[in-house]
Amino acid sequence: MNIVVAGAGTVGTQVAVALVDAGNAVTLVDLDPGRGAQLAARGLSFVVGDAAVATTLEEAGGLRADVLVACTGQDPENLVISLLARRRLEIPRVVARVNDERHRWLFDETWGVDAAISSASSLVSLIEEATGSARTVRLADLSAVGLVLVEATVAATSAARGRLVAELGLDRHDLAAAVIRSGRSVPTAAARQLRAGDRVLVITRPGGEEHVHRVFYPDDPGRGAGAEGTAVEDLEAGMDA
Repeated sequence: MNIVVAGAGTVGTQVAVALVDAGNAVTLVDLDPGRGAQLAARGLSFVVGDAAVATTLEEAGGLRADVLVACTGQDPENLVISLLARRRLEIPRVVARVNDERHRWLFDETWGVDAAISSASSLVSLIEEATGSARTVRLADLSAVGLVLVEATVAATSAARGRLVAELGLDRHDLAAAVIRSGRSVPTAAARQLRAGDRVLVITRPGGEEHVHRVFYPDDPGRGAGAEGTAVEDLEAGMDA
């Protein structure tokens, strides 16, 4: 995959390195020219410039990018970058970092954002999703009510394909909130049989992601807890950068 990461701070660099290690082509964009040599030594392409300017994103390969990650330390910048990526460059998948939770409500499709991330665990999920190694992704922590939002993608091999949402066998505490089909939200009752390419949004309790994953992919062990834990620890160490 071709991925552009806007923001070469600690978090942006860690995300980029993990994506490169997984075999992706990654270009980092940052205003600080001093970061270039250090990043080149780690196998990363680097473009000096303002990622909130469309021509800079184009120079970074935005016109052929599969994913853009707006990962600067400023929420207004991340929103502008996301909007440019979606509306001007038509990048298929846009993920933005939320630095201040009070701004989270802004990070939606209006600004071109597919997924808003803030925690290290969400960043790990982003890496796995962007590299195609995850079919269930933790999108958000609903900390005020002690729940999490999980997105499960229905692939051709998924056990959920051809079934109604009510037939999935989710835990009694889980709630299938909506089905995203062809870029639009469809009520679960109106979705009828699930199709390949559908994305089901499930509200579950912390730790419920593995059960949701097994519902959709019973023969797939999912993510290894040990590997994720190590990555989370590494990312959490740099979240304040």
